[in-house]
Amino acid sequence: MQSNRIILRSRKSGKGIKSVWAQALLIAYLVLMVFITLLPVIITFTLSLKTEQDISTGSLWSLPTKIQWANYSSAFTEALSNMGITLFIDLVSVFAMTMISTFTAYIFVRTRFPGRNILFYLIILPMLVPGVVSLTPQYLTIVKMGLLGSWWSLILPYVAGNQIASVFLFRTFMAQQPNDIYEAAEIDGAGDFRMYFSLSLPLTFGIIMVQVISIFSAIYNDYLWPLMMFMNNPEHGTLMPALKELAVRASETILPSGLKAGRGATYALYLVSGIPLIFSTVIGLKFFIDGEFASGMKL
Repeated sequence: MQSNRIILRSRKSGKGIKSVWAQALLIAYLVLMVFITLLPVIITFTLSLKTEQDISTGSLWSLPTKIQWANYSSAFTEALSNMGITLFIDLVSVFAMTMISTFTAYIFVRTRFPGRNILFYLIILPMLVPGVVSLTPQYLTIVKMGLLGSWWSLILPYVAGNQIASVFLFRTFMAQQPNDIYEAAEIDGAGDFRMYFSLSLPLTFGIIMVQVISIFSAIYNDYLWPLMMFMNNPEHGTLMPALKELAVRASETILPSGLKAGRGATYALYLVSGIPLIFSTVIGLKFFIDGEFASGMKL
């Protein structure tokens, strides 16, 4: 009875109304933030559906007089080859980096040998060196190896560069895993490779996926290094350095109406190029939301 009276008094005092207003303001604030974040995407999407005449004569906020879905067919046609090259290089680099860094981290955690800590610190030492400082030595090394302009000029630096932070991250995570399950596996006769594939990788799967998504996005968006490797023929390299050339070709495409695609195809190309990142972000958010980043297992 006393608790019911307290509830009735709080309702009569108007505190419930204040909380409703506070919630309304918070919701309005969140909606505004989402709108501001998505506004550039909305504007780009609207422009991608316009004709060249609509873009030239209309305002930034005007709707297209006639929707030009053909702009996207032009964008897909121009971007498909470079996007395929980018995804292949990205996936190969991420897979190789993941396998090397996780197994290296496993060795540092589960084996004991003289100088183990010194060797680990030497491996992560390049983390202290700014990336810009190493660009020239890497470029000269690639030229000396005769790999300039090849896919290996991208894959090898991506694997070598990204595994440093990954080894540090995975080793820190694996060191917190309970020893009991590994001792039980050893009693059952499991070797290091069996424990690595059957225990370490599954227990570390959550943080591996988060790191994979992060590195995948970084490689996909990389502009400077692919530009240096494919400076003479950027259209044969990855997507980001080739966007300018692709945008020019897409804008000059003749549509079924007989007119040039114009800048609408360029805006469509920018949106098309972000499709793989949308999927990778959605996958990455799943592991953050499910709580798999911190533990490797669902909380």
